[in-house]
Amino acid sequence: MNKIRIGYDSYADKKIVSIIMYMDYNLDVNYKNSFKSGDDVLAKELYLDSNLKELMEFPDNAFPFGIWQDDFNETVGQILNYHWHETIEMNVLIKGRLDYRLNDQRFILNEGDSMIVYSNSLHGAALRENEDSAEMLTIVFSADILTGGVAGTIYQKYFQSLSNEGFLGKKFERDSTIGQEMSTALIGLAAIEEQAGYELRILAKLSLIWEKLFLHLLDQEKCPLTKRPEKYEKEIKAVMTYIQQNYMERITIQTICEFAGISRSECFRIFARFTQKKPIEYINDYRMSLAVALMLNTNWTVDRIAQECGFKNASYFGKLFKDRFNQTPKNYRINQRKEERSIG
Repeated sequence: MNKIRIGYDSYADKKIVSIIMYMDYNLDVNYKNSFKSGDDVLAKELYLDSNLKELMEFPDNAFPFGIWQDDFNETVGQILNYHWHETIEMNVLIKGRLDYRLNDQRFILNEGDSMIVYSNSLHGAALRENEDSAEMLTIVFSADILTGGVAGTIYQKYFQSLSNEGFLGKKFERDSTIGQEMSTALIGLAAIEEQAGYELRILAKLSLIWEKLFLHLLDQEKCPLTKRPEKYEKEIKAVMTYIQQNYMERITIQTICEFAGISRSECFRIFARFTQKKPIEYINDYRMSLAVALMLNTNWTVDRIAQECGFKNASYFGKLFKDRFNQTPKNYRINQRKEERSIG
């Protein structure tokens, strides 16, 4: 079975949660904090189940709360891949500019903007064109730490009510009063020191942040919430599930459509809407992301990696690789490992 563990890295004198993934390949593959996907580089490694759902553990699973920083640049990564999770995510863009996706909607995040992503909402981010780098603070928590469970009054009034409205999330711009308050509060939450009473201070600060969000949404009732388009969400999750489960096999538009129960035109339409790519482009990007990760973290031959990742042969894999990275897979591996040694 595939496994995940959470580790700690030091960043700005504070412990930041980092995800380290292990895949079931008869050996432990320690995925570092970046790898490439097609023309882009992933800013953070994600472990997803067969429904594109991020599987997440916390340092203390009895207190499901975590903080980390996502760095976007040419070396570490340029894209945070499309995913979803049951926990709630809150972001503050500390530096740079990002294209942010929430289900089928797109936003531009500027420095100082914040983003709330509600449970089970598909989301992802990418470095904007002509931007050299970006840094994003990410806080993730389960509603359970504030509510005690789904049967309680707090959950029903302040969380389930948003689910009933189909709430996806909300962007807060830095220039607005509420945006300034949210970003300041989130940065303050992340800065709480881990010492006696840490969990109590987290709960107190988090409660105030959620109260601020909820009351703001009540004030905005005259404006429709950013709602979840359930039909399209179901379709994109279905086709991505199929690709993730079958990337080692031959995948065609027909097999995707048969699995998801959609037409060919509908298949192209939802891929364009959610990923801005054609289905085959997305499939090759997914396979390439796995291939690059294996190249950097194993000593497998190029032939074996091409086969494991679903490319029809090593020659075809090599051609696609060179087209995207301007060097052969072998040279890429050599250069990346030289760079790691020089940094280390």
